[in-house]
Amino acid sequence: MSSENPVETLQRSLRDLLHQNAGNGRLVVAIDALDAAAATAFADAFAAAVAEDGTAVFRATLGDGADDVREGLVAPFRAGEPFEGSGTAAPERAVLVVDGRFLHASGLRGLWNWSVWLEANPPFGAPRPELPDAEKQYVRSSRPRAAASVIVENSDPAHPVQVFGDFC
Repeated sequence: MSSENPVETLQRSLRDLLHQNAGNGRLVVAIDALDAAAATAFADAFAAAVAEDGTAVFRATLGDGADDVREGLVAPFRAGEPFEGSGTAAPERAVLVVDGRFLHASGLRGLWNWSVWLEANPPFGAPRPELPDAEKQYVRSSRPRAAASVIVENSDPAHPVQVFGDFC
């Protein structure tokens, strides 16, 4: 039996993918999910994994329809200026981990250097619950699964699994 924590193992793997694919500098990462609480918990664990290698990490949680994300949060962070919710300027090598719902919407997706889409599927054989209209519209029109850098199946938050959606 392995003593490794599956959450920590996945988070460290994602951290390594981030640095491999997005590079260095001031990076902005989005953790998007229909379940806001799941996105926040996942983002907290991811931020902790990123900080393990000495990278400065900043956190932000966005509510639905968050205003002023670009001007109040992302632009000042990237410029190394104090930004909303922090009051501190980010050093040259830093990661801002942002979590919330609808972060792959067309008006926001260009803000992120890298992103994660968290899926939560019902157990095999169980009926899929009906989504509210806003969530159905988001999944259909924004296609977060296709827009994300990484897809994570997070039905069991104690055992998240990276999903490869390339179908090859």
